[in-house]
Amino acid sequence: MLKRMRTYLGVIFAIFARDVKRVLRNPVALVIALGMIVMPSAYAWYVVAANWDPYSNTADMLVAVANEDAGADSPETGHLDVGAQVVAQLHDNHEMGWEFTDAEAAINGVYEGRYWAALVIPKDFSEDFASVFTGDFTQPTIDYYVNEKPSSIAPKVTDAAANAVEAAVNENFVKTVSEKVVETTQKVGAEAEEKADAAEGSLTAGVRSAKETVGETHATLEGLVGTVDDTRTSVARADDTLAGLQDDVPHLLEAIGQSKELLAKARSTVNEYGTALSKNATDGALQLSSAAAQAQRALGTVSSDVAAAEAATNTALATAEGLLADNKTLVSDLTAQAGAAGADPAIAQALSEARAANERLTTTTDALRTASDDLASTADSLETEASALDTAAQSASETIRATAATFQDSVLPDITTSLDSLVEACGTLEGALRGLTPSLAEARAILGQLGDTLTSSETSLSTTSDSLGTMETNLEQSLTDLTALQNSATVKDLAEYLKADPEKIGAFMAAPVALDTQLVYPVKNYGSGVAPFFTNLALWVAGFILMAMVKLRVDPEGLPKFTAVQAYFGRWLFYVVCGLAMGLVCCVGDLALGIQCESPAAFIGAGLLTVFVDVNLMFALAYAFRHIGKAIAVILLIVQIPGSSGMFPIEMMPDFFQVIHPLLPFTYSIDAMREAIGGFYAMDYLHDMLLLGLLFVPLGFAIGLGIGRCDFNLNLMFDEKLGATDLLLAEPVTASAKAAGQTPARYRTRTLVRALLNIDAFRQALIARAERFHRAYPVLRRIGWVALVAQPLVTFAIMVLVHADVDTRVMMLMAMVVGVIVVDTYLIVISYLDTNLAHQLALANLSTEELQKRASGQIGGDSA
Repeated sequence: MLKRMRTYLGVIFAIFARDVKRVLRNPVALVIALGMIVMPSAYAWYVVAANWDPYSNTADMLVAVANEDAGADSPETGHLDVGAQVVAQLHDNHEMGWEFTDAEAAINGVYEGRYWAALVIPKDFSEDFASVFTGDFTQPTIDYYVNEKPSSIAPKVTDAAANAVEAAVNENFVKTVSEKVVETTQKVGAEAEEKADAAEGSLTAGVRSAKETVGETHATLEGLVGTVDDTRTSVARADDTLAGLQDDVPHLLEAIGQSKELLAKARSTVNEYGTALSKNATDGALQLSSAAAQAQRALGTVSSDVAAAEAATNTALATAEGLLADNKTLVSDLTAQAGAAGADPAIAQALSEARAANERLTTTTDALRTASDDLASTADSLETEASALDTAAQSASETIRATAATFQDSVLPDITTSLDSLVEACGTLEGALRGLTPSLAEARAILGQLGDTLTSSETSLSTTSDSLGTMETNLEQSLTDLTALQNSATVKDLAEYLKADPEKIGAFMAAPVALDTQLVYPVKNYGSGVAPFFTNLALWVAGFILMAMVKLRVDPEGLPKFTAVQAYFGRWLFYVVCGLAMGLVCCVGDLALGIQCESPAAFIGAGLLTVFVDVNLMFALAYAFRHIGKAIAVILLIVQIPGSSGMFPIEMMPDFFQVIHPLLPFTYSIDAMREAIGGFYAMDYLHDMLLLGLLFVPLGFAIGLGIGRCDFNLNLMFDEKLGATDLLLAEPVTASAKAAGQTPARYRTRTLVRALLNIDAFRQALIARAERFHRAYPVLRRIGWVALVAQPLVTFAIMVLVHADVDTRVMMLMAMVVGVIVVDTYLIVISYLDTNLAHQLALANLSTEELQKRASGQIGGDSA
């Protein structure tokens, strides 16, 4: 096993050794190879040196300054000329190439390109500054002109300069205003300090008096609010009463009408009743006397019956009392026997029944005794009643006669007169009720207005009361503050402030905060900061140079038999060694150039791993896909430039690039180099190196050894098509190349077996399939070309019409690229099918001996 492995690897190193010897033995090839190794490094060094410290050369960028300020006079500040102060400050500023001129020349110079920017100070600049002391507050402005066409970076530099000028002017303004405010405060404060005692005493007394007055008014208003609320409630009740009365008026009118009718009937009935009363009174007196006689007879009969009942009741009572005494004796005897017999159930049952009977007899005896007493009383009452009845009957008879006479003489005339008065009153009341209805409606409307007025008044009074309460609280607080002020050290502090230096206060107010910058992982210059990005670009370019100058296929001259995998690794080894040499030269050159680097060894290690990953990936792409692989490598470079966070933070990029950021080799190699340049944090360097190797090295092997062995015929087709142009580079597939060892198209073993078993049937089937495909092939190809041209046109048209934002445009462009790749794949597939059918037809035309030879050669795998 070990011997076979040694032999296997020996073939790979033999291929590599032969390639190295060919280069070393040819001086021209050696010079080209050395130039190829150095060329990517020159790119990186050149760009890094050009960007070494660009912001230190801003003094050569011309910025025009035109001062048109006429100055201004102010009682507070005297003569003020801010424009001249700005120009004086800029004379001492050497960060930009300030050129002082007039406004017209400055503006024209920006348009002509002589100046990158221009600052024009208007003539009323100082006057606008002085407006702060008069209360007009006119915003001072400086006109800033900038030309963004010649450079995208220059406006950022000039903007920073303009912002610095703005900050300096603002600082000078704040300083000036603060000084004047302090001076004025000190002047006024001195006068105020002399009058402070008298003013404080007078103010305290005034505040105390006002507080008392407001408190009294507040209390009065609170009581008035309650009164108004009660009045509003009474108005509401009155309105309800009037509403009820208004609803009852129709019913009252109806009742009065009915009353009038009833009174008329009553008057007629009274007359009739008077006549009947006289007759009926006489008859009644006679009947009453007769009834009294009959009652006397009935009472006599009842008295006899009551006396007989009383005698019978007394007899029954005596019998019941005897039975009760006997029963009590029986209960006593049974009780004694029950105790002696030891609770005999029969005796106990008899005792229980005797006791119950005793209780019933007792009740009966009591009832008979009560009945006897009642009957005796009743007999006495009947005798008394009989006598009283006789007397009452005589008296009633006389009274009826007298009453009838009195009714006829006095009562009947009075009743008739009263009924007439009632009829007249009903008429008057009916008229009054008919006039009351509109009065009630008017009264209700007045009450409604009064209710609304009371509600509004209550709200106003409540609001006023609340305001007075707040005022009273504020006056209380003010009084407390004044008292505390008189007894505190505030006046002393104010006196100290009035003695402060205005110039020092102005300087402090102009810059109250100082920024203390703490650099974390500082990088000393811009060139060191961009070195990882441009070094990665150079190392990716190294892979391009190798793909452009070194063949991919291995010819068998001077070599033992080798497999496709051995051929792959033999040429891959030459690519990798050349790439590592390029990476080593580039990284050592960066260090020699003087970039900052905390760990040169780590920086070189990151560079070597980066170039290994890049060369391995690009060799695999080119080996598997020929020119398509080279195009994919170009697309990867384009995507990685904005998507790897090389120049700008990835957070500043559109969303698409933020999504693909973790999927790019540049992301990890640039971060690893930055760790080596700026300083290490935890295991970040090792993390980036591991991800770079573990993610992309296996990917390259999978593409080269997996897809590269499966698409042999596809690559052969590309070489044939491109070689037929006599213009584009391609691996040779001519007869001479075949004689040199280049293997022609490969076929599946099943295809070869079918051809050997039945050549005629195989040929007929291929011819039929080829004819069908060739009929459809022009249409399929035309569809592909139309789609290839239409996709970009449609995409750009949509982008123009919908006015999409940057993120949407990026997504649309990426979708267009994917669509173009899909269409290209479609065209390649149909072209491959066409070529493959042609190869199979050529296979079908071979003789049996040629087929056998081809099958044995392919199955044996005797070449790459």
